[in-house]
Amino acid sequence: MSNLTNFSDEIFKCIRCGACRAVCPTFGEELSEISVARGRMALIEAVMGGELSLTDAFEKAVFHCAMCGACKAGCPSGVDVPAVIEAARAELVEKKRSEGLVRFLARKSLKDKKSLDHAFSLMALGRVAYGPLAATPLAKYLPYQYEDFKRNFPKIPRKPLSSRIPPVSRIRNAKGTVLFYAGCVINYVYPEIGVAALKVLNHAGYDVVFVKEELCCGKPLISLGETEAFRSVAEKNVSLLSGVAADYIVSACPTCSLTLKEDYLKILPESDKAKALGAKVRDINQFLLHETDFITRLDAAEMVITYHDPCHLAHGMGIKKEPRELLDAVTLGGLVEMEEASRCCGFGGSFSFLNYELSGKIANRKVANIIKTGAPAVVTACPGCLMHIGDALRQAGSDTVAFHTLQIYEQAINKK
Repeated sequence: MSNLTNFSDEIFKCIRCGACRAVCPTFGEELSEISVARGRMALIEAVMGGELSLTDAFEKAVFHCAMCGACKAGCPSGVDVPAVIEAARAELVEKKRSEGLVRFLARKSLKDKKSLDHAFSLMALGRVAYGPLAATPLAKYLPYQYEDFKRNFPKIPRKPLSSRIPPVSRIRNAKGTVLFYAGCVINYVYPEIGVAALKVLNHAGYDVVFVKEELCCGKPLISLGETEAFRSVAEKNVSLLSGVAADYIVSACPTCSLTLKEDYLKILPESDKAKALGAKVRDINQFLLHETDFITRLDAAEMVITYHDPCHLAHGMGIKKEPRELLDAVTLGGLVEMEEASRCCGFGGSFSFLNYELSGKIANRKVANIIKTGAPAVVTACPGCLMHIGDALRQAGSDTVAFHTLQIYEQAINKK
């Protein structure tokens, strides 16, 4: 198998111990061996050895992974399961043309800024029609409408972040300059998070640069097995972002941070620009706690919240304490830990669109743990998690409100 040849050592490192079963969100719902990393590695090994062909069952097992990385983080053998799954998906794309429609839409939408703008404009129009139809008997003919889980899409604002903030926001006596990389979800769906990021970073003492021509980080493409399309986007972003003079590149989307920091180096291993770019990348919570005195500049207020760990932040980048320390300071110790805080919420980017019913079941477990805390608000550091958890809370009939960490920090600085 051409796409998996470079990962044979990774696959053979799996000792089939089953540690992944305890943390895998898909196994937790399906209780099937092919729904956990151990089983998926065994299937991939069988395909590589010619004992199994690219069957529909194999395709389902590979694309049913949420790519949360919990298995990799807890693997005693250090198997890079997400990388192997991506390679298996690339093989399925090359040999079987798997998930053709979704891949076609992703390639066309994410290739450049103009296409991205058009794609989200069409999504906004589609959302306008989808909502009313979902409330009629025609709902049964719509995607993402199941008996116990009916998707609510967030409203896409008319003005994206790129139309709301300047390319450069300067302050007096700045300590340095950061490039804020918004990513698709913040730019087009939650621009208010990007506005909060600008205010918070300025308040922390830094000038902020925002490249309005930024492209999608490309993670949806590599997750769908579109290796060459991802390489093209990575090259464009590396060239674009490397041309900006900044001390750090900061993002409020963990998926974007992880992709810029690690995945670009994997797809462009010989690129010095990609290496230099990756070295500058920081998650915004990590940056605020370790590179600034932001925590001393807050006007804290009593409030009770709980916190959900985004997978790519906690498992992918190992960042758990930073948002907690900041949130605890902002709320005067009002952070209440939920059970299984670092367990996947079920979003997983393209996973929730390809496997919405399964992702909904995973989200229900998360919502139950949120409600159990009694906190009136749940906070997360990922816009994708925010979208998925907010959707699940509404469907559960809960009054709990979901926020991004930056929205909580913004409240604290606005009081000053």
